[in-house]
Amino acid sequence: MSTRRYARRDEVSPTELAEMGFCEKRVQLAHLYGDQATPEQRQAMARGQVAHQRYLEEGLVATADRRCFVATFVFGPDARETQVLRAYRDAVLLRRRWGRILVVAYYWVAPVGCRIMARSPVIVAGVRRMLCIVVARCERSLSDRRSS
Repeated sequence: MSTRRYARRDEVSPTELAEMGFCEKRVQLAHLYGDQATPEQRQAMARGQVAHQRYLEEGLVATADRRCFVATFVFGPDARETQVLRAYRDAVLLRRRWGRILVVAYYWVAPVGCRIMARSPVIVAGVRRMLCIVVARCERSLSDRRSS
């Protein structure tokens, strides 16, 4: 039986105490003597970082959502502008909590907006002009992210 189940929330288990002491000692030693990783350990860390980045990118591609209702309606599904907005959504918005909330709200509201736009070419023209400005800003933001 685990003693953790019966421990009060404000108590720290012996294992947790030992882990805290070990971590403090590692921090102290790293401060005093610097990074003491062997070349093999550095290679393993580098491989792990590359594998982690690849896993993250594959996950984003696998879960990428092709929905982009308004841009698809205004520009078409494979237009450059639509691709830029999707890339911005995936690279910026979906990586932040507020961005994910914004995307969910957009998916909830955008289909209604497209139905309204379908009734008025004047609205479509206005939305197209506005989206061109948004696309330009998104492109700038994405290129700044790539260069930094």
